[in-house]
Amino acid sequence: MHLKGIYPIVPTPFLDQGEIDYPSIERLVEFMAQKGVHGLAILGALGEGHKLTDQERTEVIAQYRKLLPKGMGLVVGVRAPATNPAMTMVHRARELGADAILLGPHNVQKDAPLLEYYNQVSDAAQIPCIIHDYPAVTGISMTVALISRIFEISANIHYIKLEDPPTGMKMQALAETAGPGLKIFGALGGMYALEELELGAVGIMTGFVYAELLVQLFELVQNHQLKQAAEHFYDFLPLNRWEFQPGIGVSLRKQVLKQLGVFSTAKVRHPGPDADPKTVAQLFRIVAHLRGKGYPLAM
Repeated sequence: MHLKGIYPIVPTPFLDQGEIDYPSIERLVEFMAQKGVHGLAILGALGEGHKLTDQERTEVIAQYRKLLPKGMGLVVGVRAPATNPAMTMVHRARELGADAILLGPHNVQKDAPLLEYYNQVSDAAQIPCIIHDYPAVTGISMTVALISRIFEISANIHYIKLEDPPTGMKMQALAETAGPGLKIFGALGGMYALEELELGAVGIMTGFVYAELLVQLFELVQNHQLKQAAEHFYDFLPLNRWEFQPGIGVSLRKQVLKQLGVFSTAKVRHPGPDADPKTVAQLFRIVAHLRGKGYPLAM
């Protein structure tokens, strides 16, 4: 499957005691499908994938695959501290119907083991894989030279989710070294989505709840309406900024989804800080501002 467009990274809903909230998953799929997104990415950093048991991962992947409308792609996040567990995880995700794997690095900051890891795990996946380049969360930095080499030798590495700022400079460097074959997804809350799309990103893969704004941005850029795209982006950028707050971003998005009636709770599995009510109210003040400018956003 060729990935292109807006792929929200979605949080995993939990009940108050920490169990998976499957009815909320069903509402979330419908909620995002109505926004016109092109697919969903699950069990990434925002999806608290590292906090789920193997059985829970299996059940969650199967639930999303069952619920996603035809034509919407399913990207499954995988990250493990060692190569063999990661190979098992990608194999299982493929069996359950994943269209692609968002593949985070292991924990060893050395080029040779990273190269071997991405090559071996992507081979095991047998479906397209996306390098997850997010050193602020993974603790692993990957140079342009290393990424280009991974892409060169790994038949199933087709994409990178680039979250190593300044993203624009790294995108341009990758275009020179890896060439156009390595497709790039912008991320980082959509903070640089306009510039990334202008530079040739095939889409945006991030946890922004109001994903319809990114869909509109993507369509404007695709239609070469760059002036309108810039005006649109500059309108909603403060909302990106507020949602994408380090530490509380997962909780904040869950609080928003709860208030919108999508999630039954805003539970974040421990350890994980909760967004305070004042911070949530300040977010909806931005939403109210955008509604006043004519954006039909839910509150």
